[in-house]
Amino acid sequence: MTDLQCPATAVLLDGAAALPAWLTRLRIAGRFDAADREDIVTVVDATADLYRGETFVVTAAARDIEGALIARGLPPGVPAVIEVDSTGWRRTPLPGA
Repeated sequence: MTDLQCPATAVLLDGAAALPAWLTRLRIAGRFDAADREDIVTVVDATADLYRGETFVVTAAARDIEGALIARGLPPGVPAVIEVDSTGWRRTPLPGA
């Protein structure tokens, strides 16, 4: 992805938890399940290339999401909304927060 393209937005959710109410306010282009920390990173990076400028949801176990965030140098915490572009991952505020 080049710097001239819009970032993709990934919403990382605990698959065992209820969906947050604010999720209904987002236009979701795709939904994906991830098996573990490594799979989350792979899914987010690959999907961000396909969903530039769009929002997609990835569900997984909370501990795996936190591990993926830490692996990308971000503070843990679930749910998480991150922008992904050629410069990497960065957290953004939860909608309505």
